Amino acid sequence: MYKGRRLDELTGVPLSEWEPHELSQHHFSLSQLTPWLNAQGVSLHHQLIEEIERRGGLPMAAVDRDMEEKHPAADGESHDEHRFHY
Repeated sequence: MYKGRRLDELTGVPLSEWEPHELSQHHFSLSQLTPWLNAQGVSLHHQLIEEIERRGGLPMAAVDRDMEEKHPAADGESHDEHRFHY
């Protein structure tokens, strides 16, 4: 179970000050909710992705930390969940 700061606790905190495990958790959560996000949610998700990319990705410790559910990137392989392959 996730034990970090909730999204409402992070409101107003610059993304550059978020811990890696917070970026990972909230990116994963928003990824799962993508079909139901409004414009503000989509914008936040894109900002999270840009911050993760700016940092050069997430360390595996951040991906696994405090998560019972397996994160898509936890298999150690390159994972691009934002592209669809047909």
